[in-house]
Amino acid sequence: MKQTPELDLVQAKMQPGVLTLKGFLGDDDRKLADILAADSQTLSRLGITATQIAERLQQLADLGADLMEQEILVENRYKITVRDDRGKIPSPWGDGLFEKGDVNLTDSQTGKTLKWNRLTLRLLSVHGFCGGEGCEYRLDPETVCAILELKPVNNE
Repeated sequence: MKQTPELDLVQAKMQPGVLTLKGFLGDDDRKLADILAADSQTLSRLGITATQIAERLQQLADLGADLMEQEILVENRYKITVRDDRGKIPSPWGDGLFEKGDVNLTDSQTGKTLKWNRLTLRLLSVHGFCGGEGCEYRLDPETVCAILELKPVNNE
């Protein structure tokens, strides 16, 4: 994948202090095109789609919604806490404003954790962006698939 002028603009908006205090890239110094391509290759190898991950994470978030930040145990495995914050955050792609608030998931079997929000799911499902390495909201495809035990879309 080639880094286009559009991706240069998006990557500039992802830097710390532009749209968010910490940004979207963590300590990843690769070009956005390279980040997108690497995660796309991983998803392809796993036989999982970005949309499949986003839908499963939204399903889990919905189970913890409206509980006033109380932790809930889901599927006898996942501890989920949903926090709603005031305000909205814009997408670095310029395709919408998204409610603030975080979802924290802990896998009680492994102790591994995931963190996401509405914008994270949008960036994943629409743009294939999992987050830069070292970003607290990174949804590493291999890690997410292992924690959620996601299976390939086609089981042929």
